Amino acid sequence: MSLSSALLTAQSALTTTSKQTALVSRNLAGANDPNFSRRIGSVVSGPNGSTYLSVSRSADDALLSKYIETNSQFGSSSTLKSGLDRLSGIYSANNASGSPSALLGDLRDSLQLYASQPGNNSVGEAAVSKAVNLANALNKGTSEVQKLRQDADNDIKDSVSNLNALLAKFETINNRVVNGTRSGADVSDFLDQRDGLLKEISGEIGITTMVRGDNDVVIFAESGVTLFEGSPRKVSFTPTAAFAAGTTGNQVYVDGVPLSHGTFQQPYGTGRLSGLLQLRDQTAPAYQNQLDEIARSLVGMFAEKDQKTPPTLPDVPGLFTYSGAPAMPADGTISPGIAGTIKVSSAYIQSQGGSPTLLRDGGTNPANPDYVQNPSGSAGFSNRLQGLIGAINAPRSYDANAGITGQKSLVDYSAASISSLETKRKSVTETNTYNGVLASRAEDAISNASGVNIDVEMQSMLQLEHSYQASARILSAVDAMLNELMNAVK
Repeated sequence: MSLSSALLTAQSALTTTSKQTALVSRNLAGANDPNFSRRIGSVVSGPNGSTYLSVSRSADDALLSKYIETNSQFGSSSTLKSGLDRLSGIYSANNASGSPSALLGDLRDSLQLYASQPGNNSVGEAAVSKAVNLANALNKGTSEVQKLRQDADNDIKDSVSNLNALLAKFETINNRVVNGTRSGADVSDFLDQRDGLLKEISGEIGITTMVRGDNDVVIFAESGVTLFEGSPRKVSFTPTAAFAAGTTGNQVYVDGVPLSHGTFQQPYGTGRLSGLLQLRDQTAPAYQNQLDEIARSLVGMFAEKDQKTPPTLPDVPGLFTYSGAPAMPADGTISPGIAGTIKVSSAYIQSQGGSPTLLRDGGTNPANPDYVQNPSGSAGFSNRLQGLIGAINAPRSYDANAGITGQKSLVDYSAASISSLETKRKSVTETNTYNGVLASRAEDAISNASGVNIDVEMQSMLQLEHSYQASARILSAVDAMLNELMNAVK
């Protein structure tokens, strides 16, 4: 080998080693970035003994797709779990002693005590107080359920806004990737940024992707609707100002196509947006319907009835009344929002000028004696109280649309409502734990396959240092030979 060839080879080796060192430094700088994919430098031989560095990215598209899938599922189940925890927490304090089921049992026990002492006014007043607690609990439940729906609606607005912002960023980065690929530039940093955006988008909504020529990516929602193709599709949503029982929230639209929770796959949907839609439109309304059925049954159970034979007057609300009084709610049919307006009639509350003896005697409206069951006012009369106790324990019919079917006593129905909520909460919690493990393992797999291992990079740095020293020694040797040659010529 001539001295000039040796010199060129050594210079080429030094340049390549310098680039490799810079590449390792670049990897070390990105070690803490979860979206950074390790850069791999391959030394390629050129003509006349020259070398150059070919750089590739250690990304794994299959692992990324799996992570996107599991991240979407985890986002949905996490959102549902959070919402169900809130619903469960409405009555969970003090061993659920403030739940409709527990308070209904307290009212029944108070009525039994009053029936054993029908002449004791203070016992009757205690029974009315239990009824007030029950009505207040139903009011509270309705308020909390509708607040949850309002919060979910607001979160949907935020999710849609975030999704539009992410898609706009994705357009910018994707264009840089495509243009850089066409020009032959290094687009590794942009590919990292694009992968990071895909991860963020998948947290909001379940997606699938397709890579076209020039590294161009198309994004689809799991329903098949296109989210991005060259440019982002507009995701639109109009929030609802206020929620009440029976209020229907607005849909989310992608490029004019409705994106309802029913279009998402998996048991609990995919993406945070799916979980929010289910909370707002399915989970919370289902619980509200059950509260409304409990309230409707109470109004009907404690209604005042015409005592004439045959009766000619309609039934009217008695101990429990509501905003629709004096009309009675239809039997076996959900009366939306009744749990939010149910209350104990002031005619029974002593502090409001009423009398708890009406609970014993009947006749909420003193102007109409036809509803009175104890016209003589006998202190030992307990027939009506016994009848109310029997009604609480007797099987009743409920609207199947509330999600609980079969003939049940109101006590059993209210207990079944809590049980149904806790069963779903348990199922979602287990699913969320499972999804969390999958997402974590998918993230670990990506990190292991394409992330940076600092120990490995430091070992590479040492090897490169040795290579640099070897090339430097060759240069020194060539330099010495050239000096000897020049001296000989002199």
